Amino acid sequence: MTSALWAALDGQFARFLDGNKELRCCFMGVLPIMAFLLPATIFLPVAHGQPAANQLTQIRHAYGQGVAPVYEGYDANPDGTFNMWFGYMNRNYEEDLDVPAGPDNRFEPGGDRGQPTHFSVRRHKDVFRVVVPADFGDQKLVWTLTAHGQTYQVAGTLNRVWMIDRKFTTRGGNIENITSNRPPVVSVEAPQQTITAPGPVTLAVSAIDDGLPKRQGKTIGMTIVWAKYRGPGAVAFDPARTKIVDGKALATATFSQPGDYTLQAVVDDGSGEVAGNFGYHCCWTNTEVKVTVRAGASQRIAPADSGPVTFSKDIAPIFQKSCQSCHRPGTAVPMSLTTYAEVRPWARAIRARVLKREMPPWHLDKTAGIRQYKNDISLSDDAVAKIVQWIDDGAPEGNPSDMSPPRKFASDKTWFIGEPDLIATTDKDFTMYPRGPDWWIDQYGELKLTEDRWIKAMEVKPTNPKVVHHSVVYVIEPDAPPGTPETGLQLTEYAVGKYGDTFAENTGRLLKAGTRLRFDMHYFATGKEERNGMMIAFKFYPKGFVPKYDVRSIAIRNIPNDELEVPPNSVVRTDGYFRLTRNARIDAFQPHMHMRGRGMTLEAINPDNTTTILSSVDHFDFNWHINYVYADEVAPLLPAGTVLHMIGIHDNTAANPRNPDPNMWAGFGERSVDDMVQVWLDIVYLDDTEFHRLVEERKAQTKSPTLSAAR
Repeated sequence: MTSALWAALDGQFARFLDGNKELRCCFMGVLPIMAFLLPATIFLPVAHGQPAANQLTQIRHAYGQGVAPVYEGYDANPDGTFNMWFGYMNRNYEEDLDVPAGPDNRFEPGGDRGQPTHFSVRRHKDVFRVVVPADFGDQKLVWTLTAHGQTYQVAGTLNRVWMIDRKFTTRGGNIENITSNRPPVVSVEAPQQTITAPGPVTLAVSAIDDGLPKRQGKTIGMTIVWAKYRGPGAVAFDPARTKIVDGKALATATFSQPGDYTLQAVVDDGSGEVAGNFGYHCCWTNTEVKVTVRAGASQRIAPADSGPVTFSKDIAPIFQKSCQSCHRPGTAVPMSLTTYAEVRPWARAIRARVLKREMPPWHLDKTAGIRQYKNDISLSDDAVAKIVQWIDDGAPEGNPSDMSPPRKFASDKTWFIGEPDLIATTDKDFTMYPRGPDWWIDQYGELKLTEDRWIKAMEVKPTNPKVVHHSVVYVIEPDAPPGTPETGLQLTEYAVGKYGDTFAENTGRLLKAGTRLRFDMHYFATGKEERNGMMIAFKFYPKGFVPKYDVRSIAIRNIPNDELEVPPNSVVRTDGYFRLTRNARIDAFQPHMHMRGRGMTLEAINPDNTTTILSSVDHFDFNWHINYVYADEVAPLLPAGTVLHMIGIHDNTAANPRNPDPNMWAGFGERSVDDMVQVWLDIVYLDDTEFHRLVEERKAQTKSPTLSAAR
């Protein structure tokens, strides 16, 4: 257990412990007896008022990240010159990047040194070489790459510590050992190196190898992988990866647009990066072939832009879909966005909030973890770009006749979950004094339910949200079994900006007839006397229907609470762990922090010691406690023994606009000016038979091992 969890902890935390031997010893002693949760905090001091985005924990990004150039080392040529070998790490997991040779992809000295301009995802080793003269001496060869606004560079030298051998295996053999593995000898032919689009072009590969390495006495054999190296458009290879049979392999390449292309074939004998071995620099061979694609007669230049972006034609539909549910007459928000006259005065503010992804309120990092949610109200990248372009062009109204029909809304009492079957209210309103400390009090309400019903969705609302920090709702059942707390069992939670709970199909929560509700309330003063009552709305399954899955709302936090410490002028990371003792399906994810909260990531540490990012909120907003509901086809399926790992980030610096005072120490507390770190999860526990059935069903539906492992 100890070694498994230690191996699964992410690199930043491990490095922190490596540098603190006493703490690591204590920590490693605690791991074996960890039952459910484990706290850990890392303090990241920063200069007062300075942003600390680069100090956040590293997470897996599908896209949006840059490319790090890598200097692999050098070897010598018979004529005395040297090959300086370079590779790269595309830090994205799904996004290939194209960076043309030029200011964003350059060498110093030399500018264009034949480096790739297309970068496939993740790590690629010894991709190309730059030949330097024998008298290169102590000079440096610097490669700089800029993508997605992120610039990385690496300096290659001929310092002897960087010497490598690309001709012989230096592990398991040496140059005096005639059985030492050598790379394949490869040639590539493209009978038509100039073609007319759309192609395709045929690629023929011949390869000779020494028969090494061997596994169980048999030669592993050679594999070829094709990739675009340079070129203006996309290239589709068929097949992109295949075994070389009898020293031969054929493939075709099809091009999305005309231009000059360089294609690269990587032939691996079973010991290199294609085989998953990055331990040394032999034995695979990279070979390039150039192809020129000319425009065909049927190809035409894309039509010019159809005209300026206008409110009536382009922007109004976006606002109708994603903004007007809140921004319309009669709601509590400060402005309506239903007409051009209402929108135009707010144009610059809209631009800023949209670019920062503060509005609409959807604070997930879209490049990490699961990205399909039932209640996603976020704007696409295209929608954001269109809004920004419209405002930068002067926010023209356009032709009012282009406006789509106005969206119709019910009254302000509309519920996010839809028309409810039952609404319960507190027996009495509570009056909060105008000035004074925060106040915690219970309020009660009767359900007036005459028969048991299964809940399909539920939503809690205060009548006066200005004074309510949160409300946790408990059910006090008339026939509760012995040992049930007199204060009831937790049903759901409300915090500012929550949209309610909508359960997956055939999933629900039983609500018993005769149940009484307890609302655990947290109020704060606003400067004037305020009254508030609570409402909870339910949507039920049909009478007599019993859903297959029983869902529970569970909170994961760092334990004990007092371990949370956020010193002045610092960015702090805090970790919490929860071990699933049963198979589970996770249906929803809701971070809960206070004003210093900045981000939260939830990952699964799988029983095989791999980790899977489930969700990550990278710009938490205390005013919007959103319950992110996973789409059915991607809701995580996790086996018993999985450890859920919560990573919370607090920003107690002046760079945090919601921070009440960066010079104040903060820790756990119930007040808004204190802080917390926890995540609410909707969890369905599954027996082995049902769990394995769902996993196999998921695999069949998605044809993707990542979703069944997400698991």
